[in-house]
Amino acid sequence: MSCDRCLDLCVKYVIRQPEQLRKAIRIAKNALSEGVLAEIDATDDWNQYSFQECAEKMIWGDIVDYHFVCRHCGTKFVLGAETYHGSGGY
Repeated sequence: MSCDRCLDLCVKYVIRQPEQLRKAIRIAKNALSEGVLAEIDATDDWNQYSFQECAEKMIWGDIVDYHFVCRHCGTKFVLGAETYHGSGGY
């Protein structure tokens, strides 16, 4: 269950274009810098770049799979996309 700090992040966000992925990355980056989210390790690490490198340089590999948790209530979030074929969500 989400809390008042992460409630705005609890949305399904369809990613079909690179600009939509950039927007989702910026949202996650802002939530991290504001202390709302913390990055957590995924079971399988498909990423070619760390989230920090991805967010700073706006670069990513064929698979984007970053996992986060709300620091206040424990709600988990995934930023995922399969960029080679162009699908994903947040």
